[in-house]
Amino acid sequence: MTSLDQNGPYHSECNALKAKELCGCGVYPMKGKVKGPAPNSEEGCLDGQCDDLLDEVLYYFKANMLFQQYSVQGAGDRALLYLTLYVHYVVKLSKGKTQEDMKRVFIEERTKEFSHPGDKSFPLAGFLPAPKNAAEAEEWKAYMKQCREELFNRLIPMLYKHPNADGHPDKFWMMFCKKKFLGKTL
Repeated sequence: MTSLDQNGPYHSECNALKAKELCGCGVYPMKGKVKGPAPNSEEGCLDGQCDDLLDEVLYYFKANMLFQQYSVQGAGDRALLYLTLYVHYVVKLSKGKTQEDMKRVFIEERTKEFSHPGDKSFPLAGFLPAPKNAAEAEEWKAYMKQCREELFNRLIPMLYKHPNADGHPDKFWMMFCKKKFLGKTL
């Protein structure tokens, strides 16, 4: 069962699972077809409302966006934090765009470089430790690239499930463009 701090944000069920860690983030099995360091699994790795970490990120996104503080309870929380920040970034990207536009954006985003823990520009430096070596940094980036692509594939249909008359994303997702998650952005 995903836990809720008393008057605080939701935490990942993945914290209870044993997993390899990269820069403090757990590498958990996930549903999906995107290849990468995380093993693909048809049924996911969780028993609750969510099948995998990415489902948790999407399920708890709106609730967790309302909090300004987050106490990390494990490797699942660190991954959840980074991926929540990424979902926020994608929601902001979708502002004023149709679903077809976002398919083109996805192609651009897949090739775009992004920072990792230990970089000066990394927004969650206080939450994720720097990599022990360059190999760990590259493996973390490969894992997050896999997660980002799979999240994008799952998020876009949700954003456009109830589009506005002009084909733009659902207003109940767009209201989170104005907020910053933990005061940070990608």
